[in-house]
Amino acid sequence: MPLLLLAYPFLELWSLLEFSAEAGALATIAYILLMIVLGYWLLQMAGRSALLTAGRFPSAAAIRGQLFAGEISVAFGAVLLMIPGLISDFLALYVFLRAALKAVLGGAGSRSGARAAEPERDIPNHGPNRTSESSSDRGPVTLEGDFSRVDDD
Repeated sequence: MPLLLLAYPFLELWSLLEFSAEAGALATIAYILLMIVLGYWLLQMAGRSALLTAGRFPSAAAIRGQLFAGEISVAFGAVLLMIPGLISDFLALYVFLRAALKAVLGGAGSRSGARAAEPERDIPNHGPNRTSESSSDRGPVTLEGDFSRVDDD
């Protein structure tokens, strides 16, 4: 395994040299720049998608089982695309196809498929008008906002 890690950069360089011999130097440089820009764009999209997915869930308990597997796969594939070389690009393609297959098949490896990724929407008294007794049933509630200290003088 350490030998493979030592050989990897040289294999990437060799693959780029072979690609350059077939397609030309300008095409190789354009390919490398295109993959870097595409990887950067996909990495941004994966980040936005992760934030939107996190916003769909009303509480941390609802998101506990959901680990953003699709977004992490896309982010990892995007980083692989940004590494210059054909081997990393083929690995990125494999990661993307695997994530797409999982998304299409509904995550057959998960506990309950797509149901586990759904946020809790049918909880009674969930929202700004819930009572204090219903909020104590589900654990502590964190309120966000500004405050100012008033001293008793």
